[in-house]
Amino acid sequence: MLKNTLFVILLMISSLFTACAEGYVSDVQKEDDTKEIRFSLNMEGGLTMSSTRASVSLDGMKWKIFCFDDQYNYLFDKTGSIGDAANEIKVSVTKGVVYRFLFLCTTADNIFPDLASGKTYWDLEAYAPQLPLADPMAMLVSRGNEKDGTLRVVAASASVQVTLAPRASKVVLQKDPQTASDITVNSVTFADAASSVPYAHIEPQHYSEYENLPVATRKTYQCAPQEDVCYMLPDMCAGTFGVNATLHITHPISGEQDVRVTVPVGLALNVGSGKTYYIEMSADANGKVAATWATHVAPRTLKLATQNLWGKSTSVVLDYFNRIDVDVLCAQECSNLSESDIQAQGLYVHTHSNNGQGKCSIISRYPFSGITPNKYGVYIDLGEGIVVLVMNCHGAFKPYGPYQLNGIDYGGYPATDNVDEVVRVNKEVRQGMVDKLLEDFNSSTTPFVCLSGDFNEPSWLDWTEEALAAGLAPYVVQWPTTRSLWEGGIKGDAYRTIHPDPVTHPGFTWTPRPSEKDTKDRLDLTLYTLSPRMEVKSCQVIGENTETSDIVLPDWGPFEEVFDHRGLRTEFVFTK
Repeated sequence: MLKNTLFVILLMISSLFTACAEGYVSDVQKEDDTKEIRFSLNMEGGLTMSSTRASVSLDGMKWKIFCFDDQYNYLFDKTGSIGDAANEIKVSVTKGVVYRFLFLCTTADNIFPDLASGKTYWDLEAYAPQLPLADPMAMLVSRGNEKDGTLRVVAASASVQVTLAPRASKVVLQKDPQTASDITVNSVTFADAASSVPYAHIEPQHYSEYENLPVATRKTYQCAPQEDVCYMLPDMCAGTFGVNATLHITHPISGEQDVRVTVPVGLALNVGSGKTYYIEMSADANGKVAATWATHVAPRTLKLATQNLWGKSTSVVLDYFNRIDVDVLCAQECSNLSESDIQAQGLYVHTHSNNGQGKCSIISRYPFSGITPNKYGVYIDLGEGIVVLVMNCHGAFKPYGPYQLNGIDYGGYPATDNVDEVVRVNKEVRQGMVDKLLEDFNSSTTPFVCLSGDFNEPSWLDWTEEALAAGLAPYVVQWPTTRSLWEGGIKGDAYRTIHPDPVTHPGFTWTPRPSEKDTKDRLDLTLYTLSPRMEVKSCQVIGENTETSDIVLPDWGPFEEVFDHRGLRTEFVFTK
């Protein structure tokens, strides 16, 4: 009896301890409240600065990651070496919170700065090498997705690709081939170069927004260019003030001389991490040399396609991806697509389930820097500060409104001439997808958004009065899916931007293999919103012959035996 009583008492004490322990843990942090984000480091986007080193291996480099809250307050940091954890850095964070991260990588010892509790991002000392730079690839910093240089990540993200760039900036001495090709640049002196700068690479127009910006310590240093290339650290220069550079040259006629590099009025030379700047040199008939700072920003393009794969294998899809020459492919009906095989080709892939219509995949040559909350889209950094949110969708295949209004029963939905009823039932079945797409769209941290897919419904811009008069549509219909997206803020239809007339350019993507009673419709679309100076350059149908399509793949076999939809290829271009 006593033995049983003691056992009960011990059991009660044990239960009480367990309950207290569980209560304590739940008060601090429930397991369900945490989220592990996996950061993968990559070498894309800038690691081609040196003429002698085309790339750099991250293996063996040391890393340090700083984590801040969304108000830039320091939370914690972690350190390690590349390869310690299969090239991934895992960080546990709290769900529903927005964080800001900074990643540093180096081959040097004891170069990482430190932060203490109570400090902010703006208190972070510079991650800076000795000047002049011996090896610009020895120190790398993450490219942020914010104008202040931080990588802003929502804790809902499962994995994030971190793009690394050299800490240094490249300066190219560009000689006029007619007047300055014989000039030898012996060395360059940077008189207002920064030896200590913050990590933030903020454009001058945003300086006033940050009252606590640390002041850079400037110094003078001299370096000898190699193959007319030299390196410097980022320097924040507002207004017309720029880096004070002097060229020490030898001219074949006038001999040795010093040439001050002019900063053009209106050029705010803000040398950011991993960027390239130019010093343009020319000479007059008397051998007097002039040099001017310049920026050469090549147009950036995004080549994107959408294609219903009809369940085709990975090898077929990869062949198609390369033949149509795109950066990103938004694919639907991806049941036989292998993510590992795609990644083995050096590509990136994001797959999600959409509206009960099977797998959708986004295949990209560029790494992903984030995923939208509903997983319809991924963020892609194109470089030069251009980030695009690419979203992909697949609308429910029934009811199919064009069949109903063309007198064809399909999928349990009868033929009808009641346009309002067709719009109602089509809206009802696809509204759930539209709501999630708009949630992702409205959460976007970039103004440049592309939404592609097989909508299984025409655009609201197609069945117009003109199309009715031309016999291309039986009724005038404002199809609800694209109309709702338009009302939600997505304001562009790429094909209609390039070809605004649905009569002269109907752009039919359904179908390259029609049955006798089939319809012709434009179901595969790319919708968009653009950032300033971004425009749609082209939008082309990919298909079986020149009568139906803008792009026909030579020596590829019958297109209509491979896919049951035509594809759509869109090119966006960004210029400054």
